[in-house]
Amino acid sequence: MDLQVRRCLAGIAAVALGAAAAPALARAQQSAAAPAATTAVADTESLLEHAATQARAVAARLDSAAVAQSGRKAPNDPSATQYQNGLVQLLNGQCDAAYLLFRSAIAASPNSARNHGDLAFTLVCRQRLDDAATEYQTAVRLQSANPWYYVGLAGVRQAQGRWTEAAANYSLALATDSSIVTQAMVDSASVAFQQAGNGEEMLNWSRLGTQKFPNDATAWLNVAIMLRRRADTGPDGLNAIRHFHALQPDNRLGDAYLSLYLADSSPDSALAFASLAAADTSMREFTSLVYLRIGARMLQNHEFDHAAQVLQQGREMAAPGNHARYSLYIAHANIQRAVPIFQDAVAKKNCAEAATVDSLLTSVDRDLHESMALDSAQSAHILNDILPQFKSKVDEFKGQCK
Repeated sequence: MDLQVRRCLAGIAAVALGAAAAPALARAQQSAAAPAATTAVADTESLLEHAATQARAVAARLDSAAVAQSGRKAPNDPSATQYQNGLVQLLNGQCDAAYLLFRSAIAASPNSARNHGDLAFTLVCRQRLDDAATEYQTAVRLQSANPWYYVGLAGVRQAQGRWTEAAANYSLALATDSSIVTQAMVDSASVAFQQAGNGEEMLNWSRLGTQKFPNDATAWLNVAIMLRRRADTGPDGLNAIRHFHALQPDNRLGDAYLSLYLADSSPDSALAFASLAAADTSMREFTSLVYLRIGARMLQNHEFDHAAQVLQQGREMAAPGNHARYSLYIAHANIQRAVPIFQDAVAKKNCAEAATVDSLLTSVDRDLHESMALDSAQSAHILNDILPQFKSKVDEFKGQCK
């Protein structure tokens, strides 16, 4: 092949792998966020129930401390009977009856945070979330040192889909008393911050979860996901996903993220994990991007045979509508593969190899047509200028073989 043609091909490949590969590699990395929303499932109902129980105990303790500090005898509580009867009904699951009794308790003692807190939880039971939020807000105002009222309000806002308010109240709860953190709270707060679009705080809560609950697989996974999203190249992300994989070795999501983390440093291991992840059909599109990332890197390193193989596997995993990028790169790999084969055929007068070159160029033609929508100028240049020159020289050689 003429030196001019070879240089043109090399230049086109450099453009493709410099400018065109960058968005594709970024897409592979950014796609790591896609499964994140499904990784932490917040059990808001259980958290609210736990918060109500804890808030009740803390309220009693704070009330007793306030009386002791005043040095006076505890005043009679005119709402005590209604409250206790309401609590019995609530614990027996009789939300309507409890609601009426707590309303009476509040009428008798309107400044009791305990009464408002338990009415709030009863309103949750009755699925009156707006009213429940109002009562939790009153409880917070009356007893701001009780962190569980913030948790209760956060849970209600979460159930309403008001993520920013939910996240803010989880932060207030933690600031009030960091010792109250539970695994369920970490998971719920992580979801709230994620949905609120606050990745840094989601990462902070997830890291807190890994420290306090090292067997919480969700926290490790979230750390890995968030570090990957912010392009943190340190060892923490890989360490986190390895922890998750150790805790849940059969979870294909762990294989998928391990493959992404290892794509640059250990491509063979990355492909092995990507293959495992692809056994779950819901992971195939995600893992196909790992193949794209590794295949593009192989093209940059002039590993054309291996690149074509890896990119082909990735294209088979990807949805048909996403084939164009793979096809563009496969075309570049195959046209570069064809060059030394043709040179060898000419040098050795091996006419049989001309058929191999013909087959590769036919594939290049097909793949470039598929990639036209993605990069029409570059694909058209190869199709209209480079490929015809190459085919002409192959045909000329084949003519000499007859």
